[in-house]
Amino acid sequence: MKTRLTSNLLFGLAVASVLAVPAFADDAEPTAVSTSSPAVESKGPEVKFSGEVEFDAYTGDVINEDFKSHSYASTFDLNVDVKFNEKWSASAQLEADGETTDPAAIYNGAFVQFAPNEKFAVKFGDLTFSEGAFLNYYDYDDPADNAAGMAEHDIRGVEVDFNGLVFGIGFGRGDNDNKICVEEDGEETCVGVAYNLHLAYELGFGESTLRPYFDYKSYQEPKHNELHAGLEANLKFGGFGFHFVYGLHADNLKEDHPDATHAILAEPSLDLGMFNVKATVFFAAIDKKHPTVHDEEIPEYFFVYGEPGVKINDAIALGLPIEYHTRSTNKDDKLSTFDIGLRAYATPVEGLEITGFAMVDVPVGDDAGDDTALKFGLETVFAF
Repeated sequence: MKTRLTSNLLFGLAVASVLAVPAFADDAEPTAVSTSSPAVESKGPEVKFSGEVEFDAYTGDVINEDFKSHSYASTFDLNVDVKFNEKWSASAQLEADGETTDPAAIYNGAFVQFAPNEKFAVKFGDLTFSEGAFLNYYDYDDPADNAAGMAEHDIRGVEVDFNGLVFGIGFGRGDNDNKICVEEDGEETCVGVAYNLHLAYELGFGESTLRPYFDYKSYQEPKHNELHAGLEANLKFGGFGFHFVYGLHADNLKEDHPDATHAILAEPSLDLGMFNVKATVFFAAIDKKHPTVHDEEIPEYFFVYGEPGVKINDAIALGLPIEYHTRSTNKDDKLSTFDIGLRAYATPVEGLEITGFAMVDVPVGDDAGDDTALKFGLETVFAF
């Protein structure tokens, strides 16, 4: 558009000059017509908006009168990316997320990035790190809540990326800006977050990657700290994929307890075009007397999930999930269930995903109750 306007302007000036020459021929010498282009104004920063919206609806147990219910979940993520030039850029995020139909929108972070080339970048501002997320199992795939390696840690600090190496350090923010309170000699003392250090290296070969990682969170007090370390592998060979995570979760490193948690996640998948299979096996060794469990980071100590699927066409697919869950992080609890159902996936256009499901939960553990449950749900996600 600017090229066309500039051409029209030059043409207009040229015609006006030619017509003006005869009119002033008797009074003055003709002057040369300038062919230089007018100065081009700077475009300024380039701004791009993107995001994702999810709205879900679920039923409780539709069979048993005492457990009939419905619930919701809603998420809205808005990203504003600003490009100043080829090396400098910035990003800001706004988020609304909650188990309701109208979650409140809040500031979710912003950072500035300097990237002189494709292999090196420095970010400073609000940053988020997570490791070893669940990829196949749909109910634990949000790293803000669950992860075999480490659920999301938010910091305000600096991150350096160099050829696969990630180094970040800063002060905890959001849910990561918490306090630890303990009782010693009859008195309760509380300490706050001092800093969070994150280190990871991603090694790629072909379509596969290996990623060792290390995260240390200090409360600026010798007896209170948090460590996550381990290895994540994403292996791909044609239509076969294998995701593996080993995660070490430890607190109070100079104390005898709580004891460390060791988590192992294995997720094979096979894609044959029309037919596909994906599975998840998760086990966490958690000490019974002195467990290390960070909120919902470790959702349960053991579960198995498998889902064979068939692709009807480019827009519709069906899956048959089969699951076994212990439903607890304590091995003494007898809350296990066997679950089976049907999942339907619809992607009518690019960027829009609709998932409907029906699940039957059969109690297996002695304390899981006697009633079989039937649940339904519908999840809708679109990106822009």
